[in-house]
Amino acid sequence: MTIKFNSAVQTAYLKQGEVRNEELIDIVRERTGIDTNIKVNASRHTILSGAPGVGKTFTTIQELEKHNIPYVLIEPGMSDIVITMKLAWGVYNLEEDQELVVVPDDADDVIFKDLKTLNKWKLATGKHDPHWGYNSSIMGTVSQLRKQKKNAEAQALLAFQEEGEIGLKIPLDRVRFFVLCNKDYEDPAATSAKFFDSIEPVLDRFEYIRLDMPWQEKWGWLAHVLCSSQPFDDYSLDDEDKKELLDFLYNKWENIKSRYGASYRFVEKLAADSINHPTTKIDKWNRRIK
Repeated sequence: MTIKFNSAVQTAYLKQGEVRNEELIDIVRERTGIDTNIKVNASRHTILSGAPGVGKTFTTIQELEKHNIPYVLIEPGMSDIVITMKLAWGVYNLEEDQELVVVPDDADDVIFKDLKTLNKWKLATGKHDPHWGYNSSIMGTVSQLRKQKKNAEAQALLAFQEEGEIGLKIPLDRVRFFVLCNKDYEDPAATSAKFFDSIEPVLDRFEYIRLDMPWQEKWGWLAHVLCSSQPFDDYSLDDEDKKELLDFLYNKWENIKSRYGASYRFVEKLAADSINHPTTKIDKWNRRIK
């Protein structure tokens, strides 16, 4: 890493960001099965909780892809049939010795949205007969997939249709859930008292890990990632561009519109401004803050 900051404080937080990154990588590798030295898990599934900008999604997906781990990403807004298709495809394609990692991202809206949704995921993560059920007809979806020449995807759905039933049931005994959320669900103040009573037994099924850090360490993590990589595959930032971006981010952090501060997605926006508008990038950056 060749970037040198003028401030010794920034350099210290950059180093701390590197430490935080290694800690997060260790968590992801242990809890998703990448680290094969882990012999047993008291809880197979994991909830990784932390405010945006602490590297949850970025690091998780990076490590899963780096180690060729089969995974499915579940994002907010996905309908039940889309989630069902993703799970069916993931489980259907597992080789005999493989395990599927399912990553519900922004799970505040995916799993913890309401009691009905929570109960559905409770069945999916149960110790006995874990499964994902879809109780409506899948034949319309199968027909559409075949029209789109997606015969393999159609076959994956049909493989889990129960005899005499219109829906399907996907067994999840070879699935490990790695849930990413922002709220701290061990804190009763994170939700209503009634909903918290329903969440508590769900949390008991998971290894619950909460990531908290001051904004300076968040900046250090972002700085470490940016200094060690490029935000875009086809367009590079040189060290001076990166330093200018990170100095701006450090000095303007308290003016970032999000109450959580910056995320790596925000860094990518600044980087895109730098690449697309090199002469007016500062103006573009200033429009992104208060």
